[in-house]
Amino acid sequence: MRVRRIAVLGNHTPRQCGIATFTEDLAQALADNRPDVDVVVAAMNDGRAYAYPARVQFTIEQDDFAAYEAAADDLNACGIDVLSVQHEFGIFSGPAGSYLLTLLRRVRAPIVTTLHTVLERFTPEQLAVVEELALLSAKIIVMSERAVRFLVAQGVPREKVAFIHHGVHVTEADREAEKARLGLPGRTLILTFGLLSPNKGIETAIRALPGLVRDFPEITYLVLGATHPNVRAHQGEAYREELVRLAAELGVAAHVRLDDKFVDRDELTRCLAAADIYLIPYPKQEQITSGTLAYAVANGKVVVSTPFWHAEELLADGRGVLVPFHEATAFGSALCRLLSNPHRRAEMEKRALAFGEQMRWPEVARAYAGLFEAARQVRPRFLPPARLPALTLDHVAAMVDGTGMFQHAVLAVPNLSEGYTTDDNARALHLAVLADQDPHAPAIVRRTLSFLHHALNPATGCFRNFMAYDRRWLDEHGGENAQARAVRALVAAAHRLDGALGRTARELLRRSWPALEGLGYPRAQALALIALAERAENETADPAWKALADRYAGNLLRIFGETATPVWSWFEDHLSYSNAKLPHGLIAYGRVFGHRQAVATGLAALRWLEGQQTAPNGGFQPIGSERPYRAGEARPLWDGQPIEVYATVSAALEAHRATGDVAWLAGARRALEWLLGRNANEMSLYDAETQGCRDGLERGGMNENQGAESTLALWLSAAEYNRAAQLSVPRVAGEASHDAIRLKV
Repeated sequence: MRVRRIAVLGNHTPRQCGIATFTEDLAQALADNRPDVDVVVAAMNDGRAYAYPARVQFTIEQDDFAAYEAAADDLNACGIDVLSVQHEFGIFSGPAGSYLLTLLRRVRAPIVTTLHTVLERFTPEQLAVVEELALLSAKIIVMSERAVRFLVAQGVPREKVAFIHHGVHVTEADREAEKARLGLPGRTLILTFGLLSPNKGIETAIRALPGLVRDFPEITYLVLGATHPNVRAHQGEAYREELVRLAAELGVAAHVRLDDKFVDRDELTRCLAAADIYLIPYPKQEQITSGTLAYAVANGKVVVSTPFWHAEELLADGRGVLVPFHEATAFGSALCRLLSNPHRRAEMEKRALAFGEQMRWPEVARAYAGLFEAARQVRPRFLPPARLPALTLDHVAAMVDGTGMFQHAVLAVPNLSEGYTTDDNARALHLAVLADQDPHAPAIVRRTLSFLHHALNPATGCFRNFMAYDRRWLDEHGGENAQARAVRALVAAAHRLDGALGRTARELLRRSWPALEGLGYPRAQALALIALAERAENETADPAWKALADRYAGNLLRIFGETATPVWSWFEDHLSYSNAKLPHGLIAYGRVFGHRQAVATGLAALRWLEGQQTAPNGGFQPIGSERPYRAGEARPLWDGQPIEVYATVSAALEAHRATGDVAWLAGARRALEWLLGRNANEMSLYDAETQGCRDGLERGGMNENQGAESTLALWLSAAEYNRAAQLSVPRVAGEASHDAIRLKV
C-alpha cells in the first residue's frame, strides 16, 4: 500500500529558526511531489503563540511531558502512514531532548528521522537519545557523508543511515536588478545571511574589510538576518550593537550593512541572486549541516568559508574557498584574489550550480518520498520462535564446591576470588527444588541448605551475604533482598522436599523467619510477599504472617499511589533492576490473601512495565543496567541482564495464575526467548556447550562470563515456565477476561 498521509514533526514558521523553515519547505515539497498525498505538520512550540498555517494540525509544547504522549495518540488517530521527524537536540525537552522518544515509542506508523545535528562524539546523554532514535526509526537521514561516518563510528547500523542533501530553493533573478532593488546599484556585494548570534563569527569578517575596501572601495558587506529569538530574549541586541561599533572603529561603517529582519524564502533567494560572494566566517569546526551554505552553493554563488565540517564537503573540488578559523587577514586575502579574478569566480559559480542540482527541493522531496515508501513496506523482523533447552543443572553443579555456589565466573569456570553469596545460594536452592528430577539436584540442595544454615547469624536471626573464598564472612548482616530471597527459597524447599532434607529446610525456615521482619525496601518487601503468599498456600496461615503481608502490601500500594502518574504507572520514579518483582509481590499477595485492589494494581503496573520493555518488533527488551531509567529519558538499551528476564517471567506467570489469561503465559515465553537469541544482537545468552548463561547483552556482543545469577535466572525461568505451561489449559470463552482476578480466599 502506497503512502497516503505523511506527518512532519519539527518547528514550523512563523517560528524563526532554521528547523522551522526546513520543516515548512519539506512539507511543501512533499505535497508538490505527490499531490495525492496529504501532508500534515506537528509543530513543536516554545511557549509562545504562533499563527500557524492550516497544514499545522498538531502542536506540542516542548516542556510538557504529557503533551508528547497525547500528540502520539493524535497522530495515530489521524491515520498517518509515516512520520518524518526533524531532530535537533535543543527543540525537545528532557535530557538531550529525550522527551521526543516518549512520542516515538507510542507512534504506530514507520518513523524516518532527519538528524540536523551530528557530532563526532556525542555526550553520553546525546548518544543514548541517538541510539534509541536509531532503534525506533526505519531510517535515519543525514545531510553529509561525514555525518554518516560519525554515526556508524558511534554504533548506529550503516543500513539504517541514508544521506540526502539539505533541500534548497533557487532563483533565476538578475544580479544587477536585485542589487538595485536593495539600494546597492553598481556595488560589489558580499553577503552573509541567517539568524544573528555570537557564534556566527561576523566580527572576523568585519575585521577583514579595512584592507579590502582600500583596493575595492565599491564593496558592501550585507549581513542579512534578525537576531536569534533566544539571543534577543537573554541579551537583547548587544551583539548587533557590538558589530556596529567594531565597523565604526575600523573605519568601514559605510561598507557594512546589518539588516535586522527575518526574510522569507522569496526574499532570501533574491538577495542571494544579488550577491557576488557569499561569506561564512563560522568560528568552529563542529557544524555538520548548514542550510545557509546549502542555499549559497545550490544557487551558484562563490563561497568563502571557514572549514567547518559541512563546508569542507560542499566546497570540495573547486566549488568554493576555505580559509582558517578566526583569520581576518586570510579572509581579506581570499576575497581580494577572487574579486581580482572574474574568470575564476565564474568557473566557481558554474561548478557550484551544477553540483546544486541534486540539492533542489524537488529532487530532495523525491528522495524523501522514496525512503517513506520503503519504510512503509518494511515489516518488523520477527525471529522464529526459539526452542527452549531441556532443563539441566550441569553448569550450576560446576559452579558449586564444598562450600556453596560461587558468585561469579571467568567465562565458564568459577571465579574463586569473588567468593560466594547467600543471594546466589538461595537461588540455587530454589532451582534445585524445582528441578528435583535432575541428577545434580540432591547434592545442590544439600550444599545450599548447608550454606544458608551457616549464613544465618544466630545473634541476629538474619543472614549474612558475602563470603570470601577462604570462608570468611565479609559482612555480619546482608542486605534486605538477601534476607527475603533466602526465606523465599526456604519456603519452596520446606514445601517441596520430603524426608530429612524437607525437615532440614523447615527447621531453617522456622529459625530464619525473623529475617523477613523489618524490611524497608520495596523490592525486599515484594520478595517477602511472594514468600508469605507461597507459605500461606501450603500451610494454615499464621495471623502474624497475614499482618506482616498486609503491612508490606500496604506500603507498596501507598508508594504506587504517591508516585504513579498517567504516563509513569510505577512504584518509583525510575526503573532499575529486577523491576517486575514489585508488581509480582502485590499480585501474589492479592491472589492468596483475597485483596482485589492489590491484584488490580499489580496487574496494571506489570502491563505498563511490559510496554516499557517491548522492542519495536514486539519482542522483549529489558531495561539495561547502564543506569537508572526515569520518565522522559532515553531508555538504557544495553547491559541487559538475565535477572530482568527471570523477574519478568516469574511475575507474568503469577499474573497468569491470578487471571487465567494465557496472554501472560505468552509474555513470559517472550521474555524467556530474549535469552535464547530473540534480542537486538540476535545472540543467544544461553551456552548450549556448558549449559550456562552469559551475564549480559552489550553493544555489539555479550558479556561472556557465565556467573551464578545469570545461569540461575535462565534455569529458574525455564523451570517455572515449563511447570506453568504444563498446568495451563486454553481459556474458554467467558471464563476469565484479561482483567478478571482469581482469588484464593
